Amino acid sequence: MDVTALASAYEGLLTRAEAIGGSTPLGAETRADVEWRLCHIALADRIIATAAGEQIEGRAATVDNRPSMDPVRIAAIIDTTTHAQRVDTVRRTWAELRSVLESFTPDDARAQLTLRMHDRNGEYVSDAVLSWRTLVELRAAQHIPGYRDALAEALAA
Repeated sequence: MDVTALASAYEGLLTRAEAIGGSTPLGAETRADVEWRLCHIALADRIIATAAGEQIEGRAATVDNRPSMDPVRIAAIIDTTTHAQRVDTVRRTWAELRSVLESFTPDDARAQLTLRMHDRNGEYVSDAVLSWRTLVELRAAQHIPGYRDALAEALAA
């Protein structure tokens, strides 16, 4: 599967995350938001990579974002890592996800998955059925650029 657009979005995200740095002066609320976003992205990438592996193995895949929205899990990660470690984790989980997605056949890319969404409190929001290609396109066009732009706003604040 072609992940060129998604890779470009991640490059921008990581560039902004690295520009912030652990010592960049940010307000407490802005710093907390940056930390949350980086943890969420890394957790979500791992969830998607696991589901993509299920697709490759011929099993029905569900991408359930609940663990990536779990406030207790995210707080624990924030408490035990530095900003640089969180950025590195995003870089590593993206590399893992990219590798799995690039190994997709055209049939894998067209295959349907269930996307189960939860809010920041871990509460169920909705389910949707979409193709892997559509999920990748949404992440490339909306999800990752939205986080990239939020990090840019944090830098400008």
